[in-house]
Amino acid sequence: MPQDIRTASLTKPVDVAEYLFTRLYQIGIRSIHGLPGDFNLVAIDYIPKVGLEWVGNANELNAAYAADGYARVKGIGAIVTTFGVGELSAINGLAGAYSERVPVVHIVGCPSTISQRSGMLLHHTLGNGDFNVFAGMSASVSCVVAKLNDPSEIAAQIDHALRECYLRSRPVYIMLPTDMVTKKVEGELLNTEIDLHDPSNDEDKENYVVDVVLKPNCPYS
Repeated sequence: MPQDIRTASLTKPVDVAEYLFTRLYQIGIRSIHGLPGDFNLVAIDYIPKVGLEWVGNANELNAAYAADGYARVKGIGAIVTTFGVGELSAINGLAGAYSERVPVVHIVGCPSTISQRSGMLLHHTLGNGDFNVFAGMSASVSCVVAKLNDPSEIAAQIDHALRECYLRSRPVYIMLPTDMVTKKVEGELLNTEIDLHDPSNDEDKENYVVDVVLKPNCPYS
């Protein structure tokens, strides 16, 4: 069988969805809330494969609040919705999570990158060829928006988004196109868990702040 040059450089190729859900498991998530939709069905099938539990909900708003509650108890939560109508139903709950600093990973199954580039007229869109309008809405209530469009960058995008979600205690938005779900990324990276430690303070700046606070008549002391 001829070798696929797109994955020849990968030591341990794994599917994007497997990588994403494995990372969620590694940071402590055990249950994922959400609703199935035609743009996330294939991705959802990976959830039990990595030891996660799928928690179906009656609607996306309920799922968002359930993920919020889960995160408050467990430290971080996750929700999966479908493009457009699904994610918009969830945005009110996620906005609440943002305002109250609750870390929730929002994974949105969306049309393929080919459909997006072509500006195709598809259901769940506004019919104007703009596939980024909903991501733009969520950007105001997310600390990171990650559009997983390039397999060579996807692993780094996922790791960055999850780290920021955890450390900044805010929701993040991950846009997963249907044609990226089964693309291959480097599975060897999963052997090293995401560093969730707070970054160290700059020593000089920290000493300066301490000196200012300790000065007589300082309004902060």
